[in-house]
Amino acid sequence: MPAHVGEGFLAAEAPALQRSFRAALHATERAAGQPVPADVEVSRGAGDRVVLAWRNVLVGFVPESHRALLAAQVDAARPAALTAPGVVHRSGDLWRLWVGPGPDGGFPPPEPGLDTLPEPENTILGIRLPRPEGH
Repeated sequence: MPAHVGEGFLAAEAPALQRSFRAALHATERAAGQPVPADVEVSRGAGDRVVLAWRNVLVGFVPESHRALLAAQVDAARPAALTAPGVVHRSGDLWRLWVGPGPDGGFPPPEPGLDTLPEPENTILGIRLPRPEGH
């Protein structure tokens, strides 16, 4: 069932979910760094969160500004899946998800406070690896 997302929005928590983006993107898409069309599934997450999955991988959360609207649509669509068009794109060093039709004039920068989760630590077999300076 298609979701109504208005003009669209940036998904939250991109810095914390970069591993998910890299897992969902094909090698050629990662290398090209160009925007990739995405069919996004919208569903309920833990607590009051509404999650966004692409290619069966969690790649974002619905921001507070759109949470109530999409949560109501998820509930009304059950048992059908709620889907929305989107675009996975590069924003500086990060992959981000835009939910909705591609915006005219390019993707807007993230609003302050959109990303609150910390980036995961780099580990190998559970052993923490130090981050290089500046990262």
